[in-house]
Amino acid sequence: MRVLHVSDIHCNYEGLRRVLKHEEYDIVFVTGDFECLEAVRVLEEAKTQVYAVTGNLDDPRIADLLEELGMSVENKVVEFEGFRIAGVSGQEPKTSVKLLMNKDFDVLLSHYPPKGFVDRAWSGVHIGLPEIRELCEMKKPLVIHTGHVHEARGVDKCGNTIVVNPGPLRYGYYAIVRYEEEIIVELKG
Repeated sequence: MRVLHVSDIHCNYEGLRRVLKHEEYDIVFVTGDFECLEAVRVLEEAKTQVYAVTGNLDDPRIADLLEELGMSVENKVVEFEGFRIAGVSGQEPKTSVKLLMNKDFDVLLSHYPPKGFVDRAWSGVHIGLPEIRELCEMKKPLVIHTGHVHEARGVDKCGNTIVVNPGPLRYGYYAIVRYEEEIIVELKG
């Protein structure tokens, strides 16, 4: 499975449109901070299924539109090509984590990274959420797709879980993640 992972679009819907047209992918994961409805609407141009969660800067209309379009995975688990995909709400992450503690999943979409992993701000402080780290340590998914911390673009490991922060699409960054015998991450942009 070849995943196109974007995060932190911040209304750069033209950049999103370019990536959707020019990359090869089987599925699209978006980990929040759309900031405008037009960015969500551009996802309808994707060649395949899109799964997304909101970010801290997204208002409830974005969450509603994602749900209406069948793209939201917040507080639930969906299946795609044998993988169980869950999502943490960027608006209510603590409540969302509690709901997911009772579910089984292989892949987690979360705007916020787990504390201590691809979450170091310019100040040097780790600004990820301890609740996401606890979820990682308890559920041990294969991959956590995240964003939020623009300056912490990269790949890390929380135990055996791969944590991917593609960097902000606003600045042209994204990732291709191949789910094969091994998880292979290619940061682009």
